[in-house]
Amino acid sequence: MNTEGLLRIHFTAEDQGRLRLATATDWMWEVVLSLHLLQSGEPDLVFDPWRRRLAEFRSPDWAAVVAFLNVINPSAHYFPDFLTPVTGTGEIATGIDAVRCTPKTQFSIQLTRLAHARFLPPRARLLATGDKDAVAHVCRALRTYYDAAIAPFRSLIDLRLAEVRQEYARVTTTRGSEALLRSLGPGCAWQPPSLLVRYPHDRDLHLDGRGLLLVPSFCCVRRPVTLFDRDLAPVLVLPIRHDPRWLSGNGRCAAAGETLGDLLGDTRARILDLAGNGALATGAIAGRLRISAQTISYHTKILRDAGLITSNRDGASVMHHLTATGVALLNGRPTPVGQW
Repeated sequence: MNTEGLLRIHFTAEDQGRLRLATATDWMWEVVLSLHLLQSGEPDLVFDPWRRRLAEFRSPDWAAVVAFLNVINPSAHYFPDFLTPVTGTGEIATGIDAVRCTPKTQFSIQLTRLAHARFLPPRARLLATGDKDAVAHVCRALRTYYDAAIAPFRSLIDLRLAEVRQEYARVTTTRGSEALLRSLGPGCAWQPPSLLVRYPHDRDLHLDGRGLLLVPSFCCVRRPVTLFDRDLAPVLVLPIRHDPRWLSGNGRCAAAGETLGDLLGDTRARILDLAGNGALATGAIAGRLRISAQTISYHTKILRDAGLITSNRDGASVMHHLTATGVALLNGRPTPVGQW
């Protein structure tokens, strides 16, 4: 596994027996990780339409709400664990209430740690003291953000995550916990007795008989996420595969007059179209589109990250092939659930 770092999760036999799967969507993780998506300037076929919709959102305090949440929840190696309490329910109100009930010592420890990496404005520094007004403010901000950024898409997100959980549950029931650990995706590799996870830096997590809760997340991208505090109940938040057309509501790329170029951008749509006629090398695509090979590589990476193409080296060339999702998108057909 060629990565910048590895999270090594060390299992005992007891931990394998205590491997658990979230029973409902954890909306606090969707809030936290979607805020990270907003902070990222990296192009993303799956979430760029969602970002554009939020850019059109108009509310007197929207910009201030997002700015405040970005300060206490940066897209960085460290963000506070109090924002993602484990509640075991699928209700946002329960999650926000758990944030409200965070002990003062946790606010202090976690925000002090955050302040070592970045400047915190006065309201965030008050939160570190457990100030009631500051706590109330962060809870209102979380609810305002959820209502605008997540709630309008809740049914789509919930349906997709339910499908993923059902598939994981089927694997566990029919083939056991080790099979589930082997099936967690390209960012994870089960090498008994450890699960190796692609991560921003090297880290070891010893479960010590506590087991592990697996939480598939719609807004988790690129690599899994875990809690910073090793003393908290161990959680691994997992990225899932997406249909890039999810925001159209009915899964068709031409919904509401939308064309493939509108969805992907003209260059990526043309690359997808060329790949639909058979595997092509980067240089061949560059020649046909009269665009530099470097630019083609940039666009094929985005298509690859979205699960629309796969790429493999053949001698000196890199060949690009459509995936089942890419074929379905190109043909305007809904993507089969198992191919997301």
